[in-house]
Amino acid sequence: MFRDKTSQTLLLLATVLPEAMIETMLAPLLPFIVRTLSSDLPANQIEGQIGGRAGLMTAVFYFPLLLMNLVWGTLSDSIGRKPFLLVGLFFCGLTTFILGINTTSFTIALLCRFTAGVFGGNSTIAKGGLGEIHLDEAGRSWAYSTYGSLYALSGIVGPVIGGILVSSPTSNTSKNAQKYPYLTTCLFGAGLSALVCVVAHLFFCEPKELLYAHAREDSVVEEEGEDDSEGSKTVAKSGRKVPVLELLGEICTVKGGRQMFANLCEPVTPALMFSIILYVFIAFCSMSWVTILPLLFATDPKYGGLGFSPFDSSFAMTFSAFSELFFQSILGQRTVLALGLNRTFCLGMAVTIPATVLVGLLGGSTSTATWYSVMFCMILFGFINAMAYLSVIVMISDSVAPASLGAAHGLAATCAAVVRTFSPPLSGYAWSFASTTVQAPVVAFLPAQVAAVAAIGVAVWGAAQRPKRVQYAVVHHESYELE
Repeated sequence: MFRDKTSQTLLLLATVLPEAMIETMLAPLLPFIVRTLSSDLPANQIEGQIGGRAGLMTAVFYFPLLLMNLVWGTLSDSIGRKPFLLVGLFFCGLTTFILGINTTSFTIALLCRFTAGVFGGNSTIAKGGLGEIHLDEAGRSWAYSTYGSLYALSGIVGPVIGGILVSSPTSNTSKNAQKYPYLTTCLFGAGLSALVCVVAHLFFCEPKELLYAHAREDSVVEEEGEDDSEGSKTVAKSGRKVPVLELLGEICTVKGGRQMFANLCEPVTPALMFSIILYVFIAFCSMSWVTILPLLFATDPKYGGLGFSPFDSSFAMTFSAFSELFFQSILGQRTVLALGLNRTFCLGMAVTIPATVLVGLLGGSTSTATWYSVMFCMILFGFINAMAYLSVIVMISDSVAPASLGAAHGLAATCAAVVRTFSPPLSGYAWSFASTTVQAPVVAFLPAQVAAVAAIGVAVWGAAQRPKRVQYAVVHHESYELE
């Protein structure tokens, strides 16, 4: 039951859903949460510190992922995807619940987000698992497009749910709701994590075991005793069930540690590193505007903001996700086929300049037309994410063998975590400087604009160098190069 590739793909994507939903529910509310947790600051200093503190809360989630993405990705290659996915879901729910009942301590909130980051490797593990389930290019394109669509759907549904739960009549009248204003939102995220954890435990199959079972059913792997081919041995071995504790014990030895390091270094090729560099650029730009936009929406117009309510801020963020889903589902694959991966990436990054300039110029405006301009800008941000992320994730997956997908995506996620760690504080302080010092909100987007131009330059240079892109055959695990 549920052992076909489509069902297993959807179950695997479900293990990423709670983290994606929680992130999108909390992101628009972050400035409001920080205000609630900033009772330790003098009243006249709170507004000037909101940007930096909001950026810091985002950064502490990504800081442990500098190391842990590598750890979870490589361990999941060696041991399996399922155990680590379940652990990630458990801690995702636990830390979200604690965040909801904390209303006084900014330090506790930081610790919750840090712990969530330590165990926040499900997206890395899932990307490796998708490549393991789908070994053909068509299957991977569908799987990774669906992966991106999941985040886009979360970006649509998450902010709306978060805004409704915070702004509901019960939240405004109940004493407990007033004491714990964000508890209902966090309880929703924690409950979703618990539900998915149970479903994944019952129905999700280890991709290696599933691959082996399908190979046996299709008579691809034949038992020939001592004369088995090397490829058959590899698949059979990968399908053998080995206790998790036994594998962990092997990895904790010196020999196991060396093997783990070798597995990590194996996929590192020029083609992979080129793809990761592009991935880092879009990660920096995306984190920059994800940090600045809620601050722009929540800040009073006299400080260069738009003065939106929590619900309005959440609702505005949904337009970007809706746009991303539309462009990824309708135009993403067609654009990649028409322009190629490199040009698709450049197209997405080029739109960063007009999108950030236009939304920055809206700061301080209170006219009715502001809403329509915000909607248009958010649609542009969705287009950027759809084109850039889809193209670069496919680049990474095409650069390594299926057995190394976890390590490759772990390395990519770790490099992205570097910029996701310092981009939010940098963007938060850039907003504080732009809104209170120079009173020009558009200046806050300058780092993202510089990064977008640099990304296009690197992509054009890479295309001129024509790096060879390595893909891997399905049946015999033999590599071949595409000129």
